Amino acid sequence: MKRFPGVTFSAVVLLLGSLLQLLLALGTGAAAAFEKYRAGSAAQQGAGALLLIPSWIPVFLYVLCGFFGALALWGILTSAGLFRLHRWARHSVLVIGGCLAVMGLPSLLISAVMLFVPLPLPAAVDPAHAQTAHLAARIGFGAIAIIYGLMAVVGVSWLIYFNLKKVRALFAGIPAQLPGQIPGQLPATAAAERPLLISVIAVLSIFGAAVCLLLTLLPIPAATFGLILYGWQKTAVLLVYTVLLAVAGLGLWRLEEWARRLTIAIQVLGLAQYIVFLARPSLMTSYADEINRALRIPQPLQQPAQFQSIMYIWSFGLGILLLVAVIGILHYYRAAFRIPLRQTQSPGLP
Repeated sequence: MKRFPGVTFSAVVLLLGSLLQLLLALGTGAAAAFEKYRAGSAAQQGAGALLLIPSWIPVFLYVLCGFFGALALWGILTSAGLFRLHRWARHSVLVIGGCLAVMGLPSLLISAVMLFVPLPLPAAVDPAHAQTAHLAARIGFGAIAIIYGLMAVVGVSWLIYFNLKKVRALFAGIPAQLPGQIPGQLPATAAAERPLLISVIAVLSIFGAAVCLLLTLLPIPAATFGLILYGWQKTAVLLVYTVLLAVAGLGLWRLEEWARRLTIAIQVLGLAQYIVFLARPSLMTSYADEINRALRIPQPLQQPAQFQSIMYIWSFGLGILLLVAVIGILHYYRAAFRIPLRQTQSPGLP
């Protein structure tokens, strides 16, 4: 079957991005090994405490190395599936595109806002060079905005392209036109599938569970509804969130109605937390101070109150918009959860 140029180009882009992700994983692993060796060498030589790093840093870097490596493997396998026109590869690249769009668009907006926010200068910067420092900061945020913009463009373009009827037909193994079939139209069995946005939310939910599990390993406190949690309380709350997000994500993937309701409840809980922090910004400031203390940062940079207020409003505002969007998507596609997915797919297909 003839392969479309857009499919081949997307497979090549995904493969190159996955190889870069693999290099990032190897670099993170090398940094973890170096820091572990450096800490051990400094301890043997009786170096001062300033030369030593927290013992959890190498472990955290090794975990990041595994995470980046898993993402790279996912991308490489998906790229190979696109070259072979496997149906599961289309679903996979749509999920990857959705994740890129979800991460890229908000980050692009935040980076763009930072271009116009009066940034505070570190105490070590000479006031005479303030204009140069501000220009350098804006150039840095501009470069970050471009990177996130490219990420968002790639993600959105994959969402659009791989949802075209002709591309869906190509991966379903359907000819361009069958007797009695409208050109480009898919049979009912091929068109009935999990909605794309539901797949993206399911993957992001499972990803969120992995992040919560990772946070249980880090020596930093957790915050919920303004309460700062330590020790077993922090671990218990994060494990509850881990289980809820993982179960909800798996249920959404299977189009279970209870998972849709559970996910909506989780989003409502998140909205309530955002409202609490918006109403009392001092709670977020206290939490940041506790994180600095846990990470042994003796003199964190004090940000102006106006700058902190702008950052809190924009970050929490974007968070609220994302949560509301998820609730809206789950409500819009509520009819899809009334038909079990296993009745709409052929045996052996993902």
